[in-house]
Amino acid sequence: METEQVGKMKKTQRSHIVTPLMVLVLSFLAGGRLGAQENILSNGLELGIGARAIAMGGAYSAVGEDYSASYWNPAGLALVRRFEISGGLSRFQNQTDSRFQNTSMLDEETFTRLNEFGIVYPVPTYRGSLVFSFGYNRIKNYDNNFAFGAFNPLAEDQVDQNWREYEVGTLNQWTAAGAVDLSPAFSVGLSMNFITGKDDYTFTFKERDRDDIYTFADFRRDDSIISSLSGFNMTIGGLYRVNSELRLSAYMITPSTITISENWQTVEVTTFDEDPSESSDEGGQFQYKMRMPYIFGAGAAFNFAGLLLAGNIELLDWKQVRYETEPPLEGLSRAEANDQIRDTFRSTTRIRLGAEYTIPKSRTQIRAGYYIDPSPLYNATTTRDRELYSLGLGLLLDKQVKLDIAYVFGEWEETDPFDNNYVTSLTRSISYKRLLATLSIRL
Repeated sequence: METEQVGKMKKTQRSHIVTPLMVLVLSFLAGGRLGAQENILSNGLELGIGARAIAMGGAYSAVGEDYSASYWNPAGLALVRRFEISGGLSRFQNQTDSRFQNTSMLDEETFTRLNEFGIVYPVPTYRGSLVFSFGYNRIKNYDNNFAFGAFNPLAEDQVDQNWREYEVGTLNQWTAAGAVDLSPAFSVGLSMNFITGKDDYTFTFKERDRDDIYTFADFRRDDSIISSLSGFNMTIGGLYRVNSELRLSAYMITPSTITISENWQTVEVTTFDEDPSESSDEGGQFQYKMRMPYIFGAGAAFNFAGLLLAGNIELLDWKQVRYETEPPLEGLSRAEANDQIRDTFRSTTRIRLGAEYTIPKSRTQIRAGYYIDPSPLYNATTTRDRELYSLGLGLLLDKQVKLDIAYVFGEWEETDPFDNNYVTSLTRSISYKRLLATLSIRL
C-alpha cells in the first residue's frame, strides 16, 4: 500500500505541504502498523487459557489437572479423573497514553470475549489413565487502540490534526487432544490444533482548517485491513511425577504454516470551502503464507502442605519466522523480506512463575503469578518487554462445580521510530488490565 502526500490549498495559492505531524502519520502507516501486517504473527499478547492457569502466571505445564492442559501441556490431561465441561470469559481493558514532543493523549477501550470452552473425557481403564479432550481456545487477542491529536502551529500549516487506531481480533485454536500414562509416573500427551483467526484493523487521519486559512475545510483518510488466518500445528508434551510433591514437564509445539488473506482499503475525502468535495477509494486483496518455528518449553511444580509453587520457561526464535510466498509489501521480494526478519527479530525466552495456596478447612484457593514476554525486536529496550502480574481466586461451589477468577495487569512502552528529518519517535505507554472467569463442572 502506498501513502500519498496531502495537498493543502491556501486562500491565495495551491501548495503541497508535508508537515512533521503528517510525516509522523504517514510513516506510521507505511512503516508502522499497516506496514508491519506481514508480522501479524508477532503482534498481540498470547496470555493463554484457564483462569486458574493465568492467575498463576501461566506456569501450568507441570500442573495440568483440567481442560486447560490441552493448551499448556496435553500430558497434564492424564491427571483428570472425571468428565469435565469448562468455559471461560474475559474482559480486557487497554489504556494507551501516547506522547509526541510535549503533547500527550489518553485513549481507553474495553473488549469482552469468550476465552475457552471444552470438554474432557477420561476413558475407564483397569490401570493408568487414558483421557481425551476437545474444545475452543482463544489463545491471543489483537484488540488494540490508540488516539492522538494536536494543533499544528507551524506558520505554513496551521491546522488541527487527529488520528486514531482501532483494532479487534483474535487468534483461535480448535483443539483435539489426548493423554495416556506410559507408566505410573510418566504421562505423554498430544494436541492437534486447528488455527483460525481474524484481525480487523482501521487507522483514521483527520485534518481541519480551524482558522480558515486554506481553501479546504477538512480532510479525512481511512485505512483498513481485514485479515483472516488459518493453519495447523501440534503440541507434544510429557509429564513426570518424581514423587507426590514434585512434577517435571517438557513440551514442544511443532512449526505451523499460517495462511493470511487480507482485504485492504484506503478512502480519502477532502471538503473544500466552496468547490465540490474530492474523494478517492482504493482497495484490493492479497494472500500469503508465513511459517512459525518450533517452540520448546519446560516446567516444574512443587506441592507441599497446601502450597503449590510452579515455574515455566519457553524458547522461541523469532528470527526463524519465514515467508513461504511473496510478502504483502510492494517492492520487497520474498528473500528480501526474510532478510528483514532475520535483521529485525531475535530469540526470546518467556518466563512464567506462579503460586497457589489452599486455605485449610475451606473450599478456597488464592493465587498469584508473574509473566514476562520479551519484545521479539532486536535491540529493544526492557521497557518494551511485556511484564504482567496476576492475582486469582478459586472457589469450590460444591462437589461438582468450581469457579476460578483471575486478574492480570501490567504496563510497558512501545516506541515507533521514524528515521527522517521531521520526527524522532512516538512513544506509547500501554496499561493492560484483564479479568477472567472460568466455570468448570465435573461429573
